[in-house]
Amino acid sequence: MLKSAAVFSDHMVLQCDKPIPVWGWTGAEKEVTAELGEDTVTVKADQTGYFMALLPPRPAGRGCTLTLSSENETIHFTDIAIGEVWYAGGQSNMELMLAESLEGGKAVAESRCEDIRFYMTPKCAVTGPELEAAEAASAWQVCGPETSGVMSAVAYYFARHLHASRKVPVGILCCAWGGTSISCWMSEKQLQKTAAGMRYLENYAALVGDKTDAEYAAEMEVYWADWNAWNDRVQARRRQDPGVTWEVLNEECGLCPWPQPAGWQSPFRPAGLFSSMTKRICPYGIRGFLYYQGEEDESRCADYYWMMVSLILEWREAWGDMDLPFLFVQLPMYTGKAEWVNGLDDRHWAVLRDQQMKTACLVRNTGLAVLADCGEFDNIHPLDKETVGTRLALQARSKVYGEKICADAPVMERVEICGGKAIVRFRNTGGGLKAAEEPISCFELAGTDEQFYPAKASVEADTVFLFTAEVPEPAYVRYAWHNYCRPNLLGGSGLPAAPFRTDRFFIN
Repeated sequence: MLKSAAVFSDHMVLQCDKPIPVWGWTGAEKEVTAELGEDTVTVKADQTGYFMALLPPRPAGRGCTLTLSSENETIHFTDIAIGEVWYAGGQSNMELMLAESLEGGKAVAESRCEDIRFYMTPKCAVTGPELEAAEAASAWQVCGPETSGVMSAVAYYFARHLHASRKVPVGILCCAWGGTSISCWMSEKQLQKTAAGMRYLENYAALVGDKTDAEYAAEMEVYWADWNAWNDRVQARRRQDPGVTWEVLNEECGLCPWPQPAGWQSPFRPAGLFSSMTKRICPYGIRGFLYYQGEEDESRCADYYWMMVSLILEWREAWGDMDLPFLFVQLPMYTGKAEWVNGLDDRHWAVLRDQQMKTACLVRNTGLAVLADCGEFDNIHPLDKETVGTRLALQARSKVYGEKICADAPVMERVEICGGKAIVRFRNTGGGLKAAEEPISCFELAGTDEQFYPAKASVEADTVFLFTAEVPEPAYVRYAWHNYCRPNLLGGSGLPAAPFRTDRFFIN
């Protein structure tokens, strides 16, 4: 029986200006012909029936038909667009639906666009009949009020901005799962290549121990009862007050039950979703990757750089293109109320942001969307996703499509000490630095004892001058080095300055 991979359907967007891979299954060693417009390619399936056809590149366009045929079997896919395709991966802040984002109802109502389309990769933790059934029911969707509410809000705003700029169809492969660690999105073989990856594997194995599948299922039954009870309380409170904050919800309804029990069928196990989600849509033709993740890894923040390097390498290898652009989000500000009230700040989020910046600086063909001015107190899922999607789109326009625009946040370039002051020079200032409001906040100075104190700051062009009487001989500077704070230094383009520290530059 002739069958394509589930990611191929009517209304799909195929990547323009690059060879187009089309794959699936038929009888062992049978010939399969793929036709797209005037282009025709015939290939032979292997002994298992798997085939891969590589159609030649095509320019952007609309109204195409793809036909697959093998002996007396034929499959037709219609209303195909050729344009820019991006993979959107990560955890809950990438997964958060457009309908649930800030002003989501209005965004969904205004979302009709034949040129923005998306595919929701089925969410299954393991391969098997359940996944196959979900894939059979999956299909590409054209954006509109009837469909777009479930789309990743970040990816929607990215696509909308990119479509307005490029004037071509934009397709999104949504492939995210809330609460997942970065380790979920790599293979076990890849995780075994680094000490950081091995720690994830070993730690999770210790959590599972000798637990049987039946015991895991029983634990999950109890967990879901607790979660559903918590969710019922939250939804009831929201019906009373749709604008209720998470601070109030957490106080009145309790914290969300987390984490889930560990088990070898859990979506949160290392290497699981790479097999059951990412590999199922690989190597569909794409322009590059979008990635928003890290919250789940804050307790292991010092390992994050090596995990990011491993992830990027494996995804690029899986797609057979080591130059595929990888654009990702630096975590915004966040802390919980309990930590805030008790003055607790382990700065794990600050370290993880530093690891993300290190990745952007040292791994080629990457781009970082800085969100130092974003985030919500006591809400790990900030609802403003338009800002995130727009900043990712700016990265794409600059790094991938070569537009001469200001896409990068101001970044500390060097620090000089002179006359009891620290002089911090920035690059990517977009015409000069400015304060969103006075006074400039979140700069700190320390002497050689590394005891930091808040510093007074003034700005001139691309330079910040820092001083505090508590540190007459400054040696180190840091900026926005907290899990949660409200930094307000901007570049001329309005992009926020990136957090940094100089006492341990790029923590390892």
